[in-house]
Amino acid sequence: MTTELQPLLDHLDADHHHAVQRMCDLLAIPSVSTDPAYAADVRKAASWVSDDLKQLKLDVDVIEAGGHPVVVARSTNAIVENINAPRVLFYGHYDVQPPDPLNLWTTPAFEPTIRDGKVYARGACDDKGQVMMFVEAMRAYLETGRKLPCHVTLLIEGEEECGSVTLPKVLEQHAELLKADLCVVSDTSMWEGVDGPAPAITYALRGLVYYDLKLHGPSRDLHSGVYGGTLANPATLLARTLGKLFDDNNRVTIPGFYDDVAPPEDSERAAWKQLGFDESQYLGDVGAKPFGEAGYSTLERRWARPSCDVNGLYGGYMGEGAKTVIPAFAGAKVSFRIPANMDPKKVAASFEKWINDQDVGDCRWELHHHGEAHPVATPTDSPWVDAASRAIKQVTGKPPVLVREGATIPVVADFKTQLGLDTLLIGFGLNSDSIHSPNEHFGLDRFLLGCKCHAALLASLGSEIGA
Repeated sequence: MTTELQPLLDHLDADHHHAVQRMCDLLAIPSVSTDPAYAADVRKAASWVSDDLKQLKLDVDVIEAGGHPVVVARSTNAIVENINAPRVLFYGHYDVQPPDPLNLWTTPAFEPTIRDGKVYARGACDDKGQVMMFVEAMRAYLETGRKLPCHVTLLIEGEEECGSVTLPKVLEQHAELLKADLCVVSDTSMWEGVDGPAPAITYALRGLVYYDLKLHGPSRDLHSGVYGGTLANPATLLARTLGKLFDDNNRVTIPGFYDDVAPPEDSERAAWKQLGFDESQYLGDVGAKPFGEAGYSTLERRWARPSCDVNGLYGGYMGEGAKTVIPAFAGAKVSFRIPANMDPKKVAASFEKWINDQDVGDCRWELHHHGEAHPVATPTDSPWVDAASRAIKQVTGKPPVLVREGATIPVVADFKTQLGLDTLLIGFGLNSDSIHSPNEHFGLDRFLLGCKCHAALLASLGSEIGA
């Protein structure tokens, strides 16, 4: 690399205390996006992010698109070493989940507290702390008298925790402003194998299809002694229908469901076997044993196979004790996670046809499609993956682990479909960081590691590809 990395790493070590304080200043703002009571605090967080990025000599726009503000900051040629270098779009969010239940926090959710080498606060890991890693990496360049080795655009939104409702509009209306060569996201976790946590590049995510089903029957709840056995019970028929979704091998029975599923390459399977994945460690914390589609390992089912889950059931009498009724309706939440090559619209259409083909007597379906997201994948032989791997190895001495993830980040699919960008997901969280739960935290050693890896990533992208 043409950029000398060690002085940057030394500066990040020396400035770590100040970087932690800046992160804590942002964490102290209760930017809960889903609750209107926090609307002013959400705007305060957007202003804080905007002001901090202006100090780095970036051109900053605060975009209003009908929801919470979106902060977009771009480097200019004046602070970039090589104007022919690629442009990296970094995405993150400054909004957080509600802190409830408050009584389960050891210290208040918006009073950042450091203990045992970790910072405890809502948003510490998801995602304020991880956003600040990238910001501190840029700051290290400028505070050591250097220019950035590549062009940078930051897109920091305030609605990720409530669905990113207005973000697609921002991507459409400001596509030119957001034009880049690659997207980087730090909102994921490190790999946790038998040898402990290791930096990871997530190169594929499953997509999502989500439905709320209601099966309507009689016009009102009925006495089961008077009407039982004489008419269609929507709760009974809903349960029977949901059971038909799966065969005895735990495979989804919708015709053609697996037609587009691309099997992992043999090289991928071989690499996964080297990861040191421990099923007992993965499932032991939640008190469960491996279960799922027959013929596949837990890791394959999680990363490379589609899944269907009933996420909730409701209807009829759900209180304490007994009440003998036939309910007027019964409902269920049903979701599908789909790997690369599967089309969420095709899955949705097949599911709706399958549902409507089921025999439910004279009951009627009410289907609410709550959204979908495409699966995404970046080829592992991509030059972007290679550049990121070199950067992380330079900091840690070891190449990162290449992993897929079974979860969904809808905006990553939007970056691909609307902006044409592949995304590298390079996060430094752990599953034990209690994101979305009381006592969310982020290890300060991992915060520093993330700052260093992002500094190296900028250098790698700038000199290895853009020179």
